[in-house]
Amino acid sequence: MSYPAGRDPHVWELNGKYSGIDPGLMALFEPALGRTGSAIESGEQQLRRTLERFDLDASYLTAFREAANWISAKRPELRRRKETISEQSKWGAPSLTANGMVGFDEALFSKSSNDPDVYAAASHLAAYPADGKINESALAALEKRALDPEFATKLMHALGTETFLKIMNRSVHQEDKKNERLQAALSKALGAASPRLDANWRKELTADLSRGQHYGLARALKYGTFDHDFLLDVARKVDAAERAARGETGLRHSHAMSDVFEALGRHPAAAQEFFAYDSTALKFYVNEMSLKDGGAALGKALEAATMTYRDHAGTPQNPSRGYLSAKLASDLIHLQHERLQADEHPKSLVAAGSIGRILAAYISDVNRVAGTPGPERPGVFREDYPNLPGREDWGAQFNKDELRGVMREAFKEDGIAFGVVTAAQTAWSDRLLDHGAGQLAAKHGTGSLHTAGSEIGAGFGIITDAAGLAGIEKGQELDEDQKRNMKILMAVVNSGLAVPQAGSWPIGAAVVGAWTGMIEDSVKSTSEKKAIFAANNAREQTLFLVHQLTAQAMFNHGLFGSADPPAKSHPWASLTDVGPGDDPRSAPNNFLKPDGTTLMTFQEMTAGDGRRQNAYRAWLYLRPEDNPWKALGVQTNVDNGYNFGFSHYG
Repeated sequence: MSYPAGRDPHVWELNGKYSGIDPGLMALFEPALGRTGSAIESGEQQLRRTLERFDLDASYLTAFREAANWISAKRPELRRRKETISEQSKWGAPSLTANGMVGFDEALFSKSSNDPDVYAAASHLAAYPADGKINESALAALEKRALDPEFATKLMHALGTETFLKIMNRSVHQEDKKNERLQAALSKALGAASPRLDANWRKELTADLSRGQHYGLARALKYGTFDHDFLLDVARKVDAAERAARGETGLRHSHAMSDVFEALGRHPAAAQEFFAYDSTALKFYVNEMSLKDGGAALGKALEAATMTYRDHAGTPQNPSRGYLSAKLASDLIHLQHERLQADEHPKSLVAAGSIGRILAAYISDVNRVAGTPGPERPGVFREDYPNLPGREDWGAQFNKDELRGVMREAFKEDGIAFGVVTAAQTAWSDRLLDHGAGQLAAKHGTGSLHTAGSEIGAGFGIITDAAGLAGIEKGQELDEDQKRNMKILMAVVNSGLAVPQAGSWPIGAAVVGAWTGMIEDSVKSTSEKKAIFAANNAREQTLFLVHQLTAQAMFNHGLFGSADPPAKSHPWASLTDVGPGDDPRSAPNNFLKPDGTTLMTFQEMTAGDGRRQNAYRAWLYLRPEDNPWKALGVQTNVDNGYNFGFSHYG
């Protein structure tokens, strides 16, 4: 629908396309017409009986019957018009004709499937491109119905692709709260309708995205939840239009694809296929085109594409989604390295927080790369991990130097990226140490613990090195990034035993989100002075955490004996100031939770006068007898492996 320049789009001219309806007269006319029809029908029957009684020709009465039938057929149509006019008032002031009657668009009414709500919405929206205005009542009514698939589908057909794009393109140039609400409502409506819109409608929608028309279409994807095929097809068309625009104008900042990536971030399968089946897409957006939001939406889309599906199914020739996830994660780190080497963009084009979360999801691969010599090329790691039972998910291969450089940039830009990777390292360490303690309990020796210690040391080494903490010397002044990162490392150490309990395997977005909140809360309670003091030895900080995790694993597998009654090797058997009959749980130097098998966190142990921590250290490290920690050679094996692994970085 279009309007002549200078003409009020809310005042219509009467012609073959538009009619005018007086609501009051229509309310009187429709029932009066009904009474007329009833009178004609009744009269026709009486006349027919009279004529037939006198054996006269009654064939001419057929016209009366046809008139009555016509009236009967037209009355529902008139009622729908009356209801439509009435419904329009709920959507705000209806359009008027020049003589003050309510305007009625016959063609639009037909396109609206004779649905009063759809007609009201479409008539208000059709006027929007001309003046950029929509009243509050219409907007609120649209928001209320946007997620109704039937309403949304009828609305899309009533507007048509051309008018829909005009509305969206007008709205993206009017950035205010009301227009943002309109964009969100139309995006949600398009999403709700998308499974019902056929390929022809979609083809018309994307037929002409030149001259910046793709901006409005991209915004139409931002807020909705879409059918997979619809979203992927439209996303690729917007991507093509954006790249074409860059080729024509030399534009280096994308204003459209952030909206597309926001939609893809809510649809992991479509996000994965967008990057996996177009070999140029990942490189283009990681290395070349910066986005208006600093890469936040791109990061979310990459998280969805790499973290949602993890498996060891399929083959390289017939890859599963888990295989594609691992390959994309590997390619992402390699492309990030290429961008750093090219030195064309001062900051990552992917949000650093997303880089951190993706690396957290692939923390076992980070440890493997950190702890084993020899280069790895980008690709998928296909072997199982020999120090754990069962089969591992497909892994991501990283070049060690490339990985360290990418982590260094991400940890500098966003401390939380360092935090979630360190939390993931803690969870992975807990998993390895728990298996090692289980092997020890099963009389299989300390080899698994030694191997775990070596890998964990290398993992913590490369992570703290990338954060600028591994090689800090005594008295060295810390820059602001190092101070922040040391506070985060201490936050993880302080709450380290709680980290594995918050997670599952493999690591997903929900787990990482829980860690983020935990770390942020703990950072608030860590002073800068403490962080600067602790920074003199990041190795000792992380090794203390590893010892805690190892001791907890030994508790998990009963290596310290029973708690009730306490065995000689159990802490409650040797707490000072606990006499016969006393409950060790209430002792001021007790460092175990009430179950007698769970260590308190470092933060809990050091609260108050610090007696709990002193008792813990004396029990674990100094007791010469009844001490499985020493008797089984646990500390020696863990420390030797850890120090060997960390030494490459510290």
